[in-house]
Amino acid sequence: MNKKGVLLLATSLFLCLVALGQGRPVFSTYVYNGLQINPAYAGSLNVFSVSFTNRNQWLNVDGAPISQNLTAHNAFRENQIGVGLNVSRDAVGVHEQYNVYGAFAYKIRTRVGILAMGLQGGFDHRASDFDQLNWFDPSDNYSVSVNRYSPNFGTGLYFANRDYFIGASVPYILTPKIFDAEVKDISSEGRQSRFYYVNGGFVKDINRNVKVSPSVLIRLQDRTPASFDLNVNLIFAEVIYGGLSYRYQDSFSVMTQLVLNENFRFGYAYDIPTNELRTAGSHEFFLNYRIKLKIHKKDGLCPVYF
Repeated sequence: MNKKGVLLLATSLFLCLVALGQGRPVFSTYVYNGLQINPAYAGSLNVFSVSFTNRNQWLNVDGAPISQNLTAHNAFRENQIGVGLNVSRDAVGVHEQYNVYGAFAYKIRTRVGILAMGLQGGFDHRASDFDQLNWFDPSDNYSVSVNRYSPNFGTGLYFANRDYFIGASVPYILTPKIFDAEVKDISSEGRQSRFYYVNGGFVKDINRNVKVSPSVLIRLQDRTPASFDLNVNLIFAEVIYGGLSYRYQDSFSVMTQLVLNENFRFGYAYDIPTNELRTAGSHEFFLNYRIKLKIHKKDGLCPVYF
């Protein structure tokens, strides 16, 4: 094997591991949209809700990740069933990944809150266009493949009322192959990691016009040390949310959500890395539309701030 073939394989492996190492797009505004991490969240608001999120990660870094997420969910049968859709796109360098998942949640009312059991299923599509690199030599005998569809499914639990919530989920249970590379006698492969999430939080009045809402997310990943997020939001006059977040050994974030009117909300987050990329922050914004339909009956246990 010539040196160029070895370099191709090594570079391909490196790029794919960088692109796919985090496994799934990681958003900061999941605090305002729990369906991004837990299928049992579907229908929890007892309204029809649609959210679009865009994230530009590591500004001023060539080929840095750009991610989008679209979620929609609704409640049916007097808030007994929730149905949702979760679609995301993640692009980094020559790599692009799409995830399309449907969610279903069945809810059980208790005296103190609503317990939801959720399932989701769908597929991932991953593709890489190595022709953009212009590194190929026709004389090399190589094979690099990152172009596949992979079905997957996940599950979660979510308990909430107007004062607090707690959830646990494994959104993607299967660990499909995501990378194959072969150059003559050298080959390698990579697989999707499995993530486990546990989160919880509450809201409490400070005075008549100000509330505080702290929350925590514990993130577990196969063969990787545990990580966590600490979040706190202040809610002013039910209209302005202002928050801070710390992601362990990764970043600090400032975030806000503005309730523009009964139907529209706008949010923004800026991440400041705590590692060597501290000069390359990340921008994230989202737009949420929600409407109460005739099928939605008033529910005194339904959460308002989560």
